[in-house]
Amino acid sequence: MLFMTRNDNVLNMQITIANSMKQEWNIDFSKVSDLLDQYDLLSYIDICYEEYNSMGIKGILQDLKSYINAIEESVR
Repeated sequence: MLFMTRNDNVLNMQITIANSMKQEWNIDFSKVSDLLDQYDLLSYIDICYEEYNSMGIKGILQDLKSYINAIEESVR
């Protein structure tokens, strides 16, 4: 039996979310990568991992949009 650490599970979630961003937001992986870097979304997903475990993907993507919008508004 393979034991997955929290870090393994977070990485799996990050990959799943990146794929969902591409599909649901109709963007290519280059744009996904840009968003992940620009807004440090991988760290944010890590921080939100426990909460995200009880959410569906649409709720997670909405939270990421809200997070991105909050950052955008704070730099205006």
